[in-house]
Amino acid sequence: MKDLPASNVELIQAFKNAYRSADRRKGRESHRLGDSPVSQAQFELLIELKKQGPMAVGELAQSNGLSAASVSQMVDRLSEQGHVERVRSEDDRRVVRVELSKQGEAAIDPILEKWRRNWKQALKDLPVEDLEAATRVLERIAAIYGDPAGE
Repeated sequence: MKDLPASNVELIQAFKNAYRSADRRKGRESHRLGDSPVSQAQFELLIELKKQGPMAVGELAQSNGLSAASVSQMVDRLSEQGHVERVRSEDDRRVVRVELSKQGEAAIDPILEKWRRNWKQALKDLPVEDLEAATRVLERIAAIYGDPAGE
């Protein structure tokens, strides 16, 4: 790192700190939805279903970078808890999609709203130009790790 400018070294350290913080949160955080907690990974599946709508288990696994077997187990648990429903396609009865239930949506909405408030609060004083620059930097960092934007 001796051959890098000081600003790059500071950026690398800030990225590592942010990554470690997010990674630690993932390992310890669970959300209470109704009577039972869900893991961070399960919560992220619910968010993806809210954002994308019904998806096959394979699609859901791919969008979250997980194996289909892991997602299938998570979907089983989320279904037992009433947070998701399996819906058979009317066009092709072999196709089963997972969708967020009304109960699941009602449970995650307050958590998402709190998350949005936290982001707004943390970033409120930053100029748009800085946020746009940060976005470009993070996209380049993602590309270093083999996950370019849009993939």
